[in-house]
Amino acid sequence: MQRSLYLSLVLLAVSLSSAFHAHAQKLRSAYGALGGTFLPMWVTHDAGLFKKYGLDVDLVFVTGGTMAVTAIASGQTPIAGAGASMVPIAGSGADIIFIADMVDMPYFLVARPEIKTKEDLRGKRAGISRFGSSSDFATRMALEGLGLVPDKDVAILQIGAVPDRFAAMENNIVQATVLTPPINLIAKKKGFPIILNVAALGLKIPDSGLVTTRSYIKSSREIVRKYLMAYLEGIKVLKSDPSVSMKILSRYTRVTDMASLEEAYRFYAAAVPDRPYVDVPSVQKVIDFYKKGRPEMAKLKAEQVIDMSVLQEIDQSGFIDALYKK
Repeated sequence: MQRSLYLSLVLLAVSLSSAFHAHAQKLRSAYGALGGTFLPMWVTHDAGLFKKYGLDVDLVFVTGGTMAVTAIASGQTPIAGAGASMVPIAGSGADIIFIADMVDMPYFLVARPEIKTKEDLRGKRAGISRFGSSSDFATRMALEGLGLVPDKDVAILQIGAVPDRFAAMENNIVQATVLTPPINLIAKKKGFPIILNVAALGLKIPDSGLVTTRSYIKSSREIVRKYLMAYLEGIKVLKSDPSVSMKILSRYTRVTDMASLEEAYRFYAAAVPDRPYVDVPSVQKVIDFYKKGRPEMAKLKAEQVIDMSVLQEIDQSGFIDALYKK
């Protein structure tokens, strides 16, 4: 009798699990960097939280935030992780908006050992992923912060993802690049000095955030809501479970040095907000920066590229508060 009841319960569990996965909404979601800024997104996926909220998310890497945003604009993926790189694309008329923040500008300008001061950078080359990407924006802001003129005092070359840029710097193809934790820590251990912490410039710029389109929110608001709920719980897991988070960070960045992972984890656990609202004035700073060479962006305002209505609805329901009471 007990065995029969046990077997019935097992079959019921299998049936419910199969039914859940059969009805889970399939979704392709891209992210544009391997440096750690997308850790909340990786934790959400690898901890099974998208599935918990009824989404079957295929998380894919594309080189650079520009490619992630292009994937949204072309309809290849409805929600992606991207940062400042979305602004010039939105400025060209594309239906692209931020729906949540992830990490604000965690870049460090790192250079070869022979580069000691900002003057040593003059006449040198800096590597970025792609023109228009977050790494491009961060590099230009860093150089300007040092009193150097991008493209004039320092040449800017498209190299690729973080591992490619680090390798290019090691091989003296470029003499500097911007890196994020934990890669910047590995570079420092290898003798590559940190010239500037870009965050020290006082910029609260979304280097990584969740991006979609207004049309997708209109047609699939419930999916966006589930995605954000999963993401918000992912943030909670990131902050409360260092062991799991560091394993995931190591898996995606391919960094195995425990000291670097621990320091990077502490950085992201502190940097990722519980309530990931996008800072409107900071996005306006990005727009103003890109306006210099893009007259078509003259009338673009930050409010046109941000829609936090779904996040606000979730927050006002008490969902975020409840996560941290568990």
